[in-house]
Amino acid sequence: MTDRPAERCQQSLARWRSAIEADLLARRAAVPGRKPNLRRKKGRIAVVTDSSCSLPVDRRTQEVLLGQIGANIISVPIPVMIGEQIYPETSEELDRDLPLALAQGTTVRTSRPSPGRLLESYQSLQDQGYAGVVSIHLSAKLSGTAEAARLAAGQLDFPVTVVDSRQAGLGLGHSVIDAAMTAQLGGSLARVAAAATTSAERAESLFVLPNLDQLRRGGRINAMSTLIGGLLWVKPLLQLIEGEIQPVERPRTMPRALERLHARVAQHAHGMDAPRLGVHGFGNPAQALELAEALAPLSAAPVPVVDLPPALGAHLGLGALAVSLNPALPAGS
Repeated sequence: MTDRPAERCQQSLARWRSAIEADLLARRAAVPGRKPNLRRKKGRIAVVTDSSCSLPVDRRTQEVLLGQIGANIISVPIPVMIGEQIYPETSEELDRDLPLALAQGTTVRTSRPSPGRLLESYQSLQDQGYAGVVSIHLSAKLSGTAEAARLAAGQLDFPVTVVDSRQAGLGLGHSVIDAAMTAQLGGSLARVAAAATTSAERAESLFVLPNLDQLRRGGRINAMSTLIGGLLWVKPLLQLIEGEIQPVERPRTMPRALERLHARVAQHAHGMDAPRLGVHGFGNPAQALELAEALAPLSAAPVPVVDLPPALGAHLGLGALAVSLNPALPAGS
């Protein structure tokens, strides 16, 4: 019975993946003269992102495991350092060691992928015959990944458009999916980049934390320095606003924080066209599942329950809960 929450999280992911695949097939079938299973050979656009997007990946190839929609997406790992040891973010050792390090208060840091690592991905896609790449990344106010992507793109005679999503987690992940969907439907480089930008600009990402210790250690709350003293003893409700972490409410208990999170998510969902929700947890799958089930009526699609990727979990800490909302990709995109 101890594995049941983990199994239910996997089931939520399976339903979510099936819905994405069905959406792609329906959209392809609606394109005049195009069969649903036809793979476009010329002028293909690929999508590169980083592992903060929270999409499931093949640990060996870094290809995103979302069926046909993931066939033209590559996710580049964000390195994580525990003490003095650097881990590739998709390693099983990191999955094992990170929660323990956070529980013990061991120093945990992250760094951007190197421009060289991103350049390798772009070159690989060029060699595969892609006509261009849209590279969509974690908010530049939280990481130097988008800047590394621009440096890499500048070294290559190949069209690469870099998008700073100003998002993280599935707020970024759904914008990557929208870009890949647009590419699969025959979209140009400009249209694919526009789909990613629009999805990310309209997204909302909110989260609650048991405490701010990890954010403080990682330097991710410098902009809130005047508020830290008042926030350390509450269960803050935070939001990504213009790419930065900002406090929006200061509940004093976790039940109250979750109540306010639900209310804020409902408010955003009611003002969004066919919202797609995603729920993140870190070390608390049962609590994340309970939150996802409560929010499911607000979502136009199955709600996946996804562990925070290590690059985000390293800064938010154990017990974090997050919710992302993205509007549906418009028909015909």
